[in-house]
Amino acid sequence: MSYGRNFEVTVPPHGRDRRGRFFLDGAALPIGAPVAYGTGGTVGGPNDLGLEPVVSVVGDVAPTEMSGIVLYEYAPNAYAGDDPVLTNYSDKDTVPAGAAVQVVRGDYVKVRFTNTTAETFLNTRDYAGRVMVDLAGISVGDLLQPEATPNDTNGYWQAAVTAANAWLVVTKVDSARGELEAQMTF
Repeated sequence: MSYGRNFEVTVPPHGRDRRGRFFLDGAALPIGAPVAYGTGGTVGGPNDLGLEPVVSVVGDVAPTEMSGIVLYEYAPNAYAGDDPVLTNYSDKDTVPAGAAVQVVRGDYVKVRFTNTTAETFLNTRDYAGRVMVDLAGISVGDLLQPEATPNDTNGYWQAAVTAANAWLVVTKVDSARGELEAQMTF
């Protein structure tokens, strides 16, 4: 299942590991970023729809029962206001602030992160670049954790400082394509 230009789920979670009834409490995030719930967020609890807040996770933090990777699936009206000829699913790769989201986990779940560069497509569309994982020095078998200073330049995942704080184990790196595949550890 592809979620935009930068994130794909290659082995999807079972229903029990695909948790819903949450909303993104904070600034927009790229789909595939690390998040946690049960922290109260900035609003301190459920929103008006009864959805619990999910917040971005940064730095050397161990995964818990209430953490995972954020997914956002655009509804059929996702393209309202967009030019239908110029806009497709890969243009929708971020979770809007306040949007209802899912949190996925499972030690069998596999994902693919793709780093992209800024480009102009057919002189009509400008695509911003995004780094999901800085691939320098990363190899198969390495462990990943949330990035300490996440953004589109630094990435959203980095090499784990300790095994106890590993969220993902790298299963494939293709530097030429800017891709990294990994399996969740929890």
